[in-house]
Amino acid sequence: MSAMPSASAHLSLSKPSPFHFLNSLKPHYHISLLISTNYQKPTFHRPILITNTLSDGKPKLAATAAAATATATTVSTTTTTSSSPTTYVSRFGPDEPRKGADVLVEALEREGVTTVFAYPGGASMEIHQALTRSSIIRNVLPRHEQGGIFAAEGYARALGRPGVCIATSGPGATNIVSGLADAMLDSVPLVAITGQVPRRMIGTDAFQETPIVEVTRSITKHNYLVLDVEDIPRIVREALLLATSGRPGPVLIDIPKDIQQQLVVPNWNLPI
Repeated sequence: MSAMPSASAHLSLSKPSPFHFLNSLKPHYHISLLISTNYQKPTFHRPILITNTLSDGKPKLAATAAAATATATTVSTTTTTSSSPTTYVSRFGPDEPRKGADVLVEALEREGVTTVFAYPGGASMEIHQALTRSSIIRNVLPRHEQGGIFAAEGYARALGRPGVCIATSGPGATNIVSGLADAMLDSVPLVAITGQVPRRMIGTDAFQETPIVEVTRSITKHNYLVLDVEDIPRIVREALLLATSGRPGPVLIDIPKDIQQQLVVPNWNLPI
């Protein structure tokens, strides 16, 4: 590369002396500046991708394009495979009897529920035991039933899917009334599941018995009192559909304790 021409400039600066009789001895400073007069913009070369081969020593551009196409096809195939729906596999045999509480939990799993907000109590203990046997549903334990239903409501607002909360009978059920009313007024999809005293004790003023179906009739889209264990799969599917269809809102399912304990082989194909 040829040398670039340059110019040299000399600049003289005089520093005045504070003493007039020393003016003849004033120092002089000389500064030499090297200024380039020919600037060339650097040239950037685009790198060339070369793939070595053992056959003829020439770049294999066609092979590179084929590899890129194969990679794109692999990515497309992977994406298509991952988006396909997965088949639900029950932890019970097809004809194996199970408790009504296990039927309830499996019905929630089949409908895509992965999180519930459940506070335990005597009338809902069977449901909590069934939740411990589930590897799909996670229970977020609140410190109060009202906190549980408002957490489920926030879950529904944030994710756009129905929130599910579980409470026991009596005071546990009445503690979720404010959350049901709020979800009804704000159109939030919600399914509240409550335990209830055994069927033979309903209406006898039994311990922690509350007619929660009658109490919540005007602040829910619909509510259910389960009197047949075989109805659980249909009721769960219908409740989640009602909570999200039309104007969203809360639905309540009240399940007596003896229904939770009863053994049954469920029919998952019952019509709504």
